[in-house]
Amino acid sequence: MGGPPAVLTIGRYPTESPTVLLALDGDDRPYVTALGLAGFDVLTMESIAERLAEGLPPDLAVVDCDMATAPELYSDLHGVIPVPTLLIFQDEPPAYATNGSSHAVRDEFALKPLSAEALVYRLQALLIRYNRAVPTEAGESDDAMGTEAMSIGAGHVVSVFAPKGGVGKTTIAVNLAVALREQTRARICLLDADIGVGNVTSVLAMPYRMGLADLADTPATGWTDAAFEQIVSIHEPSGVEVITWGNDPAQSVHISVDLLLAAVRWAKAHYSWVVIDNHPSYDDRTMAMLATANEIFLVVTPEVGPIRNAAQFLEVARQVGIAGAVRVIVNRSNHGVSMSDIAAALGQPISATIVSNGPHAVAAANEGKPIVTKFPTIRMSADLHGVARLLTQEIKSAAPSGRPWWATIAARITSA
Repeated sequence: MGGPPAVLTIGRYPTESPTVLLALDGDDRPYVTALGLAGFDVLTMESIAERLAEGLPPDLAVVDCDMATAPELYSDLHGVIPVPTLLIFQDEPPAYATNGSSHAVRDEFALKPLSAEALVYRLQALLIRYNRAVPTEAGESDDAMGTEAMSIGAGHVVSVFAPKGGVGKTTIAVNLAVALREQTRARICLLDADIGVGNVTSVLAMPYRMGLADLADTPATGWTDAAFEQIVSIHEPSGVEVITWGNDPAQSVHISVDLLLAAVRWAKAHYSWVVIDNHPSYDDRTMAMLATANEIFLVVTPEVGPIRNAAQFLEVARQVGIAGAVRVIVNRSNHGVSMSDIAAALGQPISATIVSNGPHAVAAANEGKPIVTKFPTIRMSADLHGVARLLTQEIKSAAPSGRPWWATIAARITSA
C-alpha cells in the first residue's frame, strides 16, 4: 500500500504534480507563484491548445469569466472528458456554465476578488472532491493509496466553525455527528481539527489512543489506509468513529495542512458523513478544512461580540469564495439579541437555532455523554437533531431529482 508517490500520467506528459490551466484576465504572476509553491504544475494558455488537440487535458482549470475567450475555452475544456473547472466571476455565474451544461456538476464557482492563497485552497478542495492526490509543497502527491486507484468516496463534509471560542462549537459538532448517526445509521467520521486545544474525546469520554500527531513524522507515502485506520477510535455507545489531532499541544505544530487534507480525503472515501470540528482561527489549517467542506456551519450566539466576529468571517468567506456553503447556526437562541436582528447584522438568514439548557448541558458534559443521547426528549436535543436534518433532508430531497451541484451552490453564491 506504500511506495513512491503515484505518478499522474496524462498521455506523454507524466507528472508527479497535478496540472492546472490558469486562464486569468490580468497579472497572474502571484497565482503562478502560489500554485507552484503548493506543488501544482501550472499551464498557461500558450501551452493548452496543443494538449487539448492531442486529447491531453489538464487535471484542473481556472477560468476568468471576464475574458472574451472564456466561453470558447470552457467549451473546449468540457469535451468527452470534462475538466473540473473553477470559474471566477464578478456578479453571477455565466450562462454557458449553468444553462443546460451536462458537465457543470464538476465545476465550482468563486466571486472576485480571489486571492492567490484562496485559489490554492479551492483547487486542493477540488482535488479532494474528485479523490485526486493533493500535492505537497515539495511537489509530490500525497496519495494515501500508493499507486492503486482509490474509489471515489461519497462522504459529505461538514465543517463546524466559529471565529470565537466559547459559543458551543465543539458541543454542536459532537452532537451533530451523533445525531447524523442516529438518523441515518450510516458511517460517520468526526474529525477533531481544533489543533492544539480540541477536546472531542473528552466530550465523548473516550480514552485517547492515537491521533494525527502520530502520523506527523511519517512521510506522505506512509499515509495509507492502514495508517488512518490505526488512529481511528470508535465511540461505542453511538457508533461514531473519531479521528483526533492528538493530546499534546507541543505536537500540534507538526500537524501540517497536507496531513489534514489527506485525512479528509481518506475519510471521504470511507464514510458517508465527515464532521469537522475546527479551530477558531484563520490559519492555513482551518482555511483548508473550510475549503474542502460541502457545508460550513457557522456557530454564533446572540451576543454582540460573537455576532461581530461572525460578520467578519462572512466577509472573509465571500473574499475566498466559500460564502455559498455557509449556514448560520444560532446557539443559546432563547437569550440575548433577537434572531431577526442577528440575520440583519450578518446579511444572511439563520438556518437553525438551538435553545440553551445549562443544567442538562453541564450534566451531559460532566458524564462525557452527547446531549442527544443523555437527554433525548428535551428541546435542546430536538434542536440539535434539527441541525442534522438540515443535511439529511437536503440529501434525500436532492437525490431523486439529480439536481446539478452547481444549481445549489450558484444560487447560494448569488444570494450571499
